[in-house]
Amino acid sequence: MPRTRLISPLPRVSARGLAPRASLALVGMLTLAGCTSPSPGPETAPPASAPTTEEQAHGFVAGAEELAEAQTSIGSIGADGAVSVLNLLTGESTALDAVAPASWAVSDGRFIFSGADAADGKTEIIDTGVWTVPHGDHVHYYRATPGLVGELTETGAARVSSNEGIAALSFETSGTTVVLDRHALGQGETVELTRIESAAHSAAAAPVGDAVVASSVASAGASPVLTAYSSDGTKLGEGVDCPGLSDVQQTSLGATFACADGLVFAAAAEGEDTAAAPSITKVAYPDAASADTAGTAAPGQATSLDSRPHRPAVAGPAGDVGIWLASSRSQEVTFLPTTRPILTAVAVGDDSDRVVAVDDEGTLLVIDGESGEVTGSQAELIGAPETASGIHLSVDTSRAYLSTPASAELHEIDYKDGARVARTLELPTAPAFAFETGN
Repeated sequence: MPRTRLISPLPRVSARGLAPRASLALVGMLTLAGCTSPSPGPETAPPASAPTTEEQAHGFVAGAEELAEAQTSIGSIGADGAVSVLNLLTGESTALDAVAPASWAVSDGRFIFSGADAADGKTEIIDTGVWTVPHGDHVHYYRATPGLVGELTETGAARVSSNEGIAALSFETSGTTVVLDRHALGQGETVELTRIESAAHSAAAAPVGDAVVASSVASAGASPVLTAYSSDGTKLGEGVDCPGLSDVQQTSLGATFACADGLVFAAAAEGEDTAAAPSITKVAYPDAASADTAGTAAPGQATSLDSRPHRPAVAGPAGDVGIWLASSRSQEVTFLPTTRPILTAVAVGDDSDRVVAVDDEGTLLVIDGESGEVTGSQAELIGAPETASGIHLSVDTSRAYLSTPASAELHEIDYKDGARVARTLELPTAPAFAFETGN
C-alpha cells in the first residue's frame, strides 16, 4: 500500500582525490565472471577478451570496449555550441564537433540532445561515448568513440528519458513524444519507432520495460493524462490524470512523474513479458503537508525530479519550504523541510536515503532522508543562482558534481564526508549546459 509521511526539521550543520580503486584486472575478471556460464574446461573456455553472446545482450555494441569501471564523464556545451567531454578518471578533455548554440539541452546519461528555439532549428544528438548497463548483481561499463550521431527535425525544448533500448523525447512546443531505438542510436542511426501525438503541452514520457508511458492532452490547456503505449504506438489500457505535470525521472523500476496532486509511479509488469502494460499508480502528497508543517507556507508540488542513475529513489523541490523524497519501490512519499527554498534536489538512493540539494543562496546541502538532518553543506561555491536552470548538479555512487554557466570550474563533492570538496576541475569553457554521463 502506498504511504506518505513527514520528517520533522532538525538543526542545520555548518559547513583527496578519488579513493583508491581496486585492480582493474581483478575487477574486470569479476565483471566477466558474473555474466558467463561455468567454464567447461581450460581447453574450451573462450579468451577473457572475447565477449560472449550473453554479454553482448547487456549493452555491448560493435566497436565498443568493455572496461572494469565506470568511465564517468562530464559532457558540456558552451554558449557558442562548443562540445567537450571531460573524463573524470583521467582529467583529460576531448573536444567534439560543435552544435548550433543551444537554448536547451537534456541528457539520458549517455546521449545529449540539444537545440535552439528558432523556427528553422533542429534537435542535434551527441553521443558522449560512455555508458553503464546494470545486470543483476553487477554492472557492465562501456566506452566507444564520442561524436555527433544524428538529428531530429523537431524544435523547441524537450525532455528525455531512456532505458537500454528506448529513448523517449517529449517536445513542449508540439506536445509530441518521439520514441527512438536507442540501440540503433548507439550505432549512429536515428531510427524512430513511433510517435505519440498530442495537442501542445509540457509533455513528458519515459520507457517502462518495452512500453512507453507518455502524456497527452485532448486540447491545449486541458489536464494531461499519462497512458501506456507499446513501442509501435498501440495504446495499452486507460490513462491516469496528471494535472500540472512538471517532470519525469527514469528509475530502476520504471519512471516517476510529478503532478500537482501527487506523484505517479510507472513500473514494468512483473514476469518475463516486458511488453505488457506497466502498472501506473498515483500517490498523493502527504495530507499533513497541506498544513503549516514547516512553520511557513505549505509545501508545493514537486517542480522537478532527479536521482542517481539506476536507483529507485527520486527527489525534487517542494515549493519554497522543503524537498519531496520518494521511493518507486515502496511508493512512499516523504516531505523533508528545509530552512530555505530549494532550487534543485537529487536523490542518492543509498542506505541513508541521502539527498543532495542546492538552495536559493547557492549552498549545497547533504540531507539524511531518514532523519531530515543536514549532514554537510558547502556555501559560496557557485554564488546565488537566480533559477534552477543556472545549476548543474549530478550525483553518482560516491561524488556529486556542481557547476554553473558563470564559471568553467567543476566542483567534485564527497557527499558522504560532510560535503567536502574533493577536487575542483576546469572545464574547457564555462558550460551553458553540463551533464554527467557514463554512470
